[in-house]
Amino acid sequence: MTETAQEIILIGMDAHSEKIALCITRWRHGSDPVVVKQITTTLASLESTYAKQAPAGALTVLEASTNAFSIVRRLEAIGQRAEVLASDTLSGRARADRINDRIDSRNLACAYARGGTRRVHVPSARHLQWRDLFFGYRNAVKDSVRWSNRIWAFCSGHGLKLPRRSFRRKIASVRQDVLTHRWTPEETFHVETLLLEYEHSLSLRTRYEQRIVRIVSESPEMTRLMQLLGVRFIVAFALVAFVEDVHRFADPKKLVGYIGLNPTVLASGKSAGPRNLSRYGRSDLKALLVEAAQCVLRKGNDDMAKWARRKIAAGKNRNVLACALARKLTMRAWHILMDHPVPNREGERSFRLKLAKLASVVGREHLAALGYKKPAEYVEAVCARIYTPETLAELQTAAPASA
Repeated sequence: MTETAQEIILIGMDAHSEKIALCITRWRHGSDPVVVKQITTTLASLESTYAKQAPAGALTVLEASTNAFSIVRRLEAIGQRAEVLASDTLSGRARADRINDRIDSRNLACAYARGGTRRVHVPSARHLQWRDLFFGYRNAVKDSVRWSNRIWAFCSGHGLKLPRRSFRRKIASVRQDVLTHRWTPEETFHVETLLLEYEHSLSLRTRYEQRIVRIVSESPEMTRLMQLLGVRFIVAFALVAFVEDVHRFADPKKLVGYIGLNPTVLASGKSAGPRNLSRYGRSDLKALLVEAAQCVLRKGNDDMAKWARRKIAAGKNRNVLACALARKLTMRAWHILMDHPVPNREGERSFRLKLAKLASVVGREHLAALGYKKPAEYVEAVCARIYTPETLAELQTAAPASA
C-alpha cells in the first residue's frame, strides 16, 4: 500500500477565542473522511484534549483567524501536525450547511479531503513579531493622518488660517497658533483633545518607526532591498516580514501572485485577454509597492522608468503603468532576495543616500553597538557587502552575453 493510500486521522477544527470544536475522522486519500467523534472543548485545555483524543501522526486543519498561528505552534510543540487553510474555505457553502461550530469543523475536514483548498503559510515566531510591528506602524500612520485631517477641518470650519499639511514636525507651533484663537470653552476643549490625540499618534508612529529602522539596519536582506528605487526601510521591512523565505516562491511570478499584482484573465468563447488586478493577495504589500512605483515614475531615470514614461506619453493610463512598475519591482525584489547579482550600479547613488538617511535615523549609539563609529562607515560597509569584486566580475562577464 502506498503512503498516499494509508489511512490517517484527519481533524477538522473550528477555533474561536475561548472554545474550539473538533471533528476527528479517519481518512484515506481518494475518499471522504469518516467521522469518529466530535468534541467541543476550550482553548485552554487544547494540549490535554489532544493528549487524550488525538493519536500521534494526526493532521489538524483549521481556517485562518487571529489565533490560528498560535494554535498551530501549540500543536507543533506537542508533536502534532497542523495546516492553516484560507479563511474563505467554507464561504461558498449554503447557510444550512453551516449551522454550528461542530458542523463547520466537519466541513473543514471534508473540504481538505476533497482537495482544492488553499493553504496559508505559517510564519515563524520572529517574522510574526515583525508583522505585528508593521501593523502597529501602519495603524499609527492612519491615526496620525486622521487626526491631522480633523484639525485641518476644524480650523477651516472656523475661518482660521490653515496650518500647513506637513506640520508633523511642527506640532508645538501649531498648538500655539491654534490655541491662541478666541474659542468658546467647548471649542477649546475640543481642539485641545484633537491636538492631544494627534500628538499621541505621532509619538506611537515615531516609536514604531525607530524600532523598524533598527531591525532594518541589522538585516542584510532588508538593506539589499533598498537598492530598488522607491523602496526605503518601511517597504523593505514589510517585504521581508511577509515573504519570510523567498525560496518558497519558485519564480518571480509566484511572488507577484502572492502579493496580488498579477492581472486576472478572461477566457471564454467570446473574448479573452487580461483584465483588472487580482482581488487576492496581500493588499498591504500591494499598496506599498504601488507607492514605490509612483516614486519611480516621478524620479526614476533607469530603463524601467523611461519605458513607463514612454507608455504614458503614448496614451496609456498612468495608474495602469504604476501597477505594471510595481510588478517589475516585485520581480526585481525576488532576485535580490535570492541573492542574485545586482543588474547594474546605476542606482548606487540613490542607495547610498537611503543608507545615510537610515543611519541618521537609527542614531550613532546604535551604530556604535553595530561596530561603526560614524554613518559613513556603515554606508561603506553595506555597499562593500553588495558590490563585492566577485559580483562585479560576474556582471562584467555576463555583460557581453546579455548585449
